[in-house]
Amino acid sequence: MSTANSKKIKRRELLSKLLDLGRKISTQTVFLHQAIAQSVGLNATDTKCLDLILSSTEVVTAGWLSEMSGLTTGAITHILDRLENRHFIERVRDKADRRKVLIRIRHERLEPLIPKYDEIGKAYVTLAKRYHDKELEVICDYMERAPEIAQGELGKIISLNRLGSAG
Repeated sequence: MSTANSKKIKRRELLSKLLDLGRKISTQTVFLHQAIAQSVGLNATDTKCLDLILSSTEVVTAGWLSEMSGLTTGAITHILDRLENRHFIERVRDKADRRKVLIRIRHERLEPLIPKYDEIGKAYVTLAKRYHDKELEVICDYMERAPEIAQGELGKIISLNRLGSAG
């Protein structure tokens, strides 16, 4: 077999392995987040919505959360109801526009989650220390681009779902 063919086969094998590992990481991450969420009486979608709210630099409304998550406004309302009932968030009227309802995190309620996420963070830092700076740059590049693909695909699915429900 020629060197060129050998390289093509190796590349196909690496790309296939990367896709398999991506599925494995995704699956384990979903299960991990579900277990953490259950420990405080929530589900993984609830805690990921909390994460979106926490990471936002914008004023958070139900509409914004729906847009960012790809979930319907009805689903977001149910999530916000659960989060509010368990005192993770509060809904407050915007002083400038009383029709608008803003979502605020109740940070003291996040305390039970902090040690769990800190442990995960420490484990990932320990793993990352195995790599040289150049390798970390490649890993960071991949991890910056992968969510962009997921966001783009989410947008396509949302559009298709809306078209399907309109017909």
